[in-house]
Parts: sequence; structure tokens; C-alpha cells
Amino acid sequence: MKQSKKIRYRGGPSELLDSIIFAGYEIKSLKHGNTGHTLYKFPSKAHDWEECWTMDLQTAKTGILKYQQHLKTGDKKEE
Repeated sequence: MKQSKKIRYRGGPSELLDSIIFAGYEIKSLKHGNTGHTLYKFPSKAHDWEECWTMDLQTAKTGILKYQQHLKTGDKKEE
């Protein structure tokens, strides 16, 4: 009978970094344990304003501005 190889996990834990405040919104950031990439959490229009992660800080900032604009126009439509 063939012995199965032991696979050892080589990734490390993700590391939470300091949050960034942009236009009154907190962008959470972390360093990914496996890839070492820095990820930023922001509301995404493509996913009905759910929180998504991106590697690009500018994309996160743009998403926040669009989200704030959505909230402003959404409030006016409800009145």
C-alpha cells in the first residue's frame, strides 16, 4: 500500500494592519499570510455595496466615494 505524503502548511497567519480613514470611512487593511499582499476592505458597487477586498488602495478609495454618493442619492429618493 502506498503511503500518502504529509503535506505541511507553509503559509503564515494574516496580520491586521492599521486602518486608514478616508472621507470619514474606515478602510480596514491586512497583510495576507500566504501571499504577503496588502489587502483593503471597501464597499463594492458590483456586489450591491457588500464589503470586498482589493490589493489597490485607489480602488478602495474610489469605491468609498461611490458608496457615499449612493447613500446621498438614495436618501433623496426616499423622501
